[in-house]
Amino acid sequence: MSTVLIVDDEKGIRLGLATALARVGHTTVAAASLAEARTRLEEPNSFDCALVDIRLKDGSGLELLRELRTGKHRDLPVIVATAYDDGERTIEAMRDGAFDYLTKPFDLQRLVATVARAIKQRRTPPATATAHAESTPLVGRSAAMHAVWKLIGRAAGSQAPVLVKGEAGAGKELVARAIHEYSSRASEPLVVVRVDPSTDAAELRGLFAGARAGGTLLVDGAGDLTPAAQGAFAAWLSESPPVRVITLARLAPGSLEVPLIAELYYQLAVLEIAVPPLRERRSDVPLLVSRAIVGTRARAISEEAMAALVRHDWPGNVRELFLVVRRAAEMCHGEVIDADALPPELATPASPTEPTNRYLGLPLREAVARLERDLLASALQRADGNRTLAAKLLGIPRPQLYAKLEEHGFSEKRSGTPSGK
Repeated sequence: MSTVLIVDDEKGIRLGLATALARVGHTTVAAASLAEARTRLEEPNSFDCALVDIRLKDGSGLELLRELRTGKHRDLPVIVATAYDDGERTIEAMRDGAFDYLTKPFDLQRLVATVARAIKQRRTPPATATAHAESTPLVGRSAAMHAVWKLIGRAAGSQAPVLVKGEAGAGKELVARAIHEYSSRASEPLVVVRVDPSTDAAELRGLFAGARAGGTLLVDGAGDLTPAAQGAFAAWLSESPPVRVITLARLAPGSLEVPLIAELYYQLAVLEIAVPPLRERRSDVPLLVSRAIVGTRARAISEEAMAALVRHDWPGNVRELFLVVRRAAEMCHGEVIDADALPPELATPASPTEPTNRYLGLPLREAVARLERDLLASALQRADGNRTLAAKLLGIPRPQLYAKLEEHGFSEKRSGTPSGK
């Protein structure tokens, strides 16, 4: 049984919506104004969804939306409704966290389906406790992510400074938030400070002054600071501030070098967590895709499209993957994302990067066998040993993959290396 809060100043609409939702098993609580809605939200009711009109007699429904997003009901999905199809208001509502935006007169079938989708999304248990305000959740079952989970647990049990490094879009802030929420400081505020090359030493100290004793200070962009500002950061740390400091450092693709002066690095990196780029944990792509389509019109993705997503190197990492999948979900025809809904560079298999001249001079049969064996090994490596995923990457049925692996002497290990060859 689900309970839906209906906020609309027209009695006829409140009754009509309540009737339509009751027919499919929902309980409703009605409010005719912002003031009444706030009162209802303070009562011991447990709401699963809210349907809020924008134009109310005592204010805008967008005010209530913003209050809900920052208060104790921040996880409550809010569907915004209005009689005016206003593009600016639509953008404003979705920016402020509305689950969806509907215009009057209502298509009741669509409205009921939207409410059901909102409730289902809210009740779907997260794969981890670390999917927070960012739109790209920190999820994964790969070996690389298991290593990250362990480091998060260790860091949460410590009070030492933590340096979280990784490429743009890999999920560094989600890791930092997880450390805070699992730590003994979870009940204290997490203050996020974002700095850039223009942030000088004086401004830096002013920003840090907002951190509360006992809480956590999250500094994003320390590597972008000038050497002088980094020196000021190091000096501030040497004063033993009464906060836990977690710093995010953005790495260039393929680089392991943290752009910090030595004095600052040694103070920040007492504990260090490297968030792997998505190309190093391709087996997590299907799980991330399943998260990315939640809240979109798409309900599934074709095998061909999934293989293309797994195959891509994702220079923008998880953030880029989510953007591509959600855009494809809006562009696809129907409820299944096909390969033709993806950008052209994803829909077409990438050209091999390894030179082929190493096969020249070999008898054709041996050259083909070596190439086939190399392709099998590469697919297994890219799929993190997941054979179902490797078969999709190669575009062959799973039984055929097993036969080829046996033919080329691959072991049952997940390493993707042939045995005795």
